[in-house]
Amino acid sequence: MQQCPKCTHDLTLAEQEAADGQCPQCGIYFAKFFEQARRALAGEPVPTRSRSNGRPKLRTTDGVPSYIKESLSAGETVEAVFRLHWIAWVPTVLWLIASLFTLGFLLPLAIFYWLKTRAIQQAVTSHRVIYKSGIISRRTEEMRITSIETVELRQGVLGRLLGFGNVRVTGRGSSDVVIQRIGDPIDVKRRIEQIRFD
Repeated sequence: MQQCPKCTHDLTLAEQEAADGQCPQCGIYFAKFFEQARRALAGEPVPTRSRSNGRPKLRTTDGVPSYIKESLSAGETVEAVFRLHWIAWVPTVLWLIASLFTLGFLLPLAIFYWLKTRAIQQAVTSHRVIYKSGIISRRTEEMRITSIETVELRQGVLGRLLGFGNVRVTGRGSSDVVIQRIGDPIDVKRRIEQIRFD
């Protein structure tokens, strides 16, 4: 019986014959997956795969935010980078509009909120869940995958309508990491749980 190298789905004989080299569960092509893994091990650039419509973007080492790339330990790989939903940029836009009415007086606040939002980096690696914020000073929240107890989804009415929410990862003790204002939080929760149970 063949097993998918990504989602570990066991393919039946009928699925193997009909799959044409593609996993029916997660949709990856086996040859493409193995080629990307070979490139990553060889240090070659790996093509990125991203989703639109405010959904999280899954990327390999190309396009990984600087802090996350710098903090990787030996043997650790980036599984997913979570980009902010467009709703996270609304305060910046509002301050920018307000600065137009005040003849630029509030422009520094718009720039501050733009930098603050741009500095947020959220990802899950093979070993940790990472949330980083801060423009000049740096604040990070990290949790080892082995320490995760629960992965909770927080999504209000507006979040359900517009497709964004928060994912709270709780661990042993009182620590937790909140991945904030991301698109398609159910997919983010699923990805973290998949890495946790692999």
